[in-house]
Amino acid sequence: MGKPASPAGRYFKYAIGEILLVVIGILLALQINTWNQQRIEDRTEVELLTALKDEFQNNLKYLEESININAKATKSCLELTQIIRTDSLTQKSEQVDALLIAIGNFYSFDALTGVSSEIVNSGKLSILKNRAIREQLGNWLTLIIDCEEDILFRSDNYSMNLMPFLMERFPLANGELTKKLPLDKSNYLTTYKEKSPFKFNLPKEDLMELENQVWHHKHNQDYVVINELNLKDFILSTITMLEKELEKQ
Repeated sequence: MGKPASPAGRYFKYAIGEILLVVIGILLALQINTWNQQRIEDRTEVELLTALKDEFQNNLKYLEESININAKATKSCLELTQIIRTDSLTQKSEQVDALLIAIGNFYSFDALTGVSSEIVNSGKLSILKNRAIREQLGNWLTLIIDCEEDILFRSDNYSMNLMPFLMERFPLANGELTKKLPLDKSNYLTTYKEKSPFKFNLPKEDLMELENQVWHHKHNQDYVVINELNLKDFILSTITMLEKELEKQ
């Protein structure tokens, strides 16, 4: 028969067992806490991805409106240039009145950035596991700032150069007879009903300057339009990335 375990030996084994139970308990608690934390982060990530997708889809809708409005303004610049080059301003005075208003009906896309900015600036960016999406958000905010510079340049040139030139030479109030602002979808706008009694005064030597002024406005407009088309491609690719990531969740 084996020698019976001493009381000290039995106590030692009991203590080791207790320690093992405590360690296992701690490890289980840590693992459960890790699982819970991961579950919370996964749920938060889905919420962030969904909010980002909604924001980019709204941006796409507003951007497409801006693209359509700006395309019409560009087309008006081309039509007005053709009239200038054929020296038919007088013969097509009513069309000129309408075009002088139309070239000013451009639009400035103002991106929604509440969700994306909050994610980038609040430290939530690390919750997004997809590195490409994290980089996309940083590029998005930078891209918007770059586009704003061309928008401001176009607006400044229009108000400080083109408009003063036109106001000295054309009865711009005639444009009120055909004015329809793109965003006035419910026809709230009240316009003039009668033509101006004044006639336009454009010496022949000013034709080239008029063409140049219209061209410069179109030139600035072109930069804005190209930026918007590039933004559209960027938004579409971002939405695709977000949708694919959400499908994995």
